[in-house]
Amino acid sequence: MTVSDQSGIELQYADLAILFRKIGSSLAPNYLHGSLAGVLSAGKRMSQDDWLDWALDQMAPSEALLEAHITVLQGLYFKTLGELQDEGLAFSLLLPDEDAPLADRLVALSEWAGCFLGAFGSTGVVTEISDMPATLQEILEDLAEIAQVDADSGEELASGESDFLAISEHVRLSALTVFLEYNEPQPDSVDDQLVH
Repeated sequence: MTVSDQSGIELQYADLAILFRKIGSSLAPNYLHGSLAGVLSAGKRMSQDDWLDWALDQMAPSEALLEAHITVLQGLYFKTLGELQDEGLAFSLLLPDEDAPLADRLVALSEWAGCFLGAFGSTGVVTEISDMPATLQEILEDLAEIAQVDADSGEELASGESDFLAISEHVRLSALTVFLEYNEPQPDSVDDQLVH
């Protein structure tokens, strides 16, 4: 699966995985994307410098970053935020492409859900799950269950690919629902921001 950056260039999972390896990071793109989506869904925003520091802390690269690497990471931040804010629900999960084995994609989805939950929880926006609306409690419980899935679970999926697609769509819509709960809608225009 892909994410397009603010200039319209697609950020593909495989390309990001290669970039991460080039800079000496063992982190998979789904980890960083899931964590970023969790932080953004909690209503938190980062400056470009703070984002790069945070991302590099997560990635722990052993090689120096080039300007092109920084541009890609900045693009990931802005595109993820833009997709989450998109009224057309354009947000997509950054996961291995459909030609990857189903078990690998299922594990990546599980890891994405776990990273989303961990990052969302680490923001402190919710101190008690009982303080949340029931729908959000259910969503977080579902994501927690999905985060527990392992490679062997892929063999248990009765309809394989269609089950995976349904689960990944549920995760995608769950992330959007959490985002919409903790983020104010973006004004349509400058006129909407003015008090008359």
